[in-house]
Amino acid sequence: MALQSLIDTPYQLSTSTVLIVEDEPITRTIIANYLDDLCKVAVVASAEEAVRYCSRTPPDLILTDILMKEMDGLSFCKLLKSEPGLQHIPVIFITSLSENDDEQACWEAGCVDYVVKPVNAVTLINRVKAHLTLKLQTDFLKLQSVLDGLTRVYNRHWLNDAVPRLIRQARRKQQPFCLAMFDVDWFKRYNDHFGHIQGDQCLKQVAHALKSTLLRPSDALVRYGGEEFLCLLPDTDLNGALNVVERIKAAIKQLELRHPESPFGVVTLSGGLSQLEESDGANWEAWLQRTDDQLYRAKTDGRNHVCVTSNGQ
Repeated sequence: MALQSLIDTPYQLSTSTVLIVEDEPITRTIIANYLDDLCKVAVVASAEEAVRYCSRTPPDLILTDILMKEMDGLSFCKLLKSEPGLQHIPVIFITSLSENDDEQACWEAGCVDYVVKPVNAVTLINRVKAHLTLKLQTDFLKLQSVLDGLTRVYNRHWLNDAVPRLIRQARRKQQPFCLAMFDVDWFKRYNDHFGHIQGDQCLKQVAHALKSTLLRPSDALVRYGGEEFLCLLPDTDLNGALNVVERIKAAIKQLELRHPESPFGVVTLSGGLSQLEESDGANWEAWLQRTDDQLYRAKTDGRNHVCVTSNGQ
């Protein structure tokens, strides 16, 4: 289960996905039927199909045969463990091999367990249940380390880990990538007027409103610090990012949070928006600084609006 999914989905096995990789149709159907009441089940007939499936929607656990045409299960497992985005997926081998050397090969390939054919339903179900539970517990703990405790959006720890990876992905696929930075206007005055408890409630509502405007799983919201938030918008050019900005402005306006110490009378945001440039190189601080400069310009120009920079400016 993806980290973002864990934020919104209750912790339970029924929401997990197990991918079955088996080239024998009857065996594939039998195993799927065994697990049908435990979790979500996806099936593919080859390791090649499994690689494509995992790249699109990584499952929580993989059950794979070892003896398959083209790419065998051992090679498939080794390939998964070499991919940074997929190496965390636990693999259980389903095998008819029983020699000590065969078992050693399974462990060396990176599996977490193996089940011998013919498959015993009770054994399979309990082993899948145990490994899924461990996987979800690990994901949950990982999630807590990358979420802001107050607003429950991503924190800077997640940001520092994710941004270099997202930048490499954008460049590899030659896709645009936009970054927006927002600041709650006159927030110190808001805290001084209402107190910090009400200030925390304000930040929670603002974060929820911002998050509601991000419609794609790849988009991400980060509490950068205090009353500052970052929106990461992969595969989005400036025109697309401006559409997101308009949704954000509408969402904040709809909150109608009273702010007597602001000239606008309600809580508003100032923002900066920019697109990743080739000249930014591997170090993303230049891109962040360029976005922050636009935020500063919006604040000095009267606040309650977003300033945008085009590439090269």
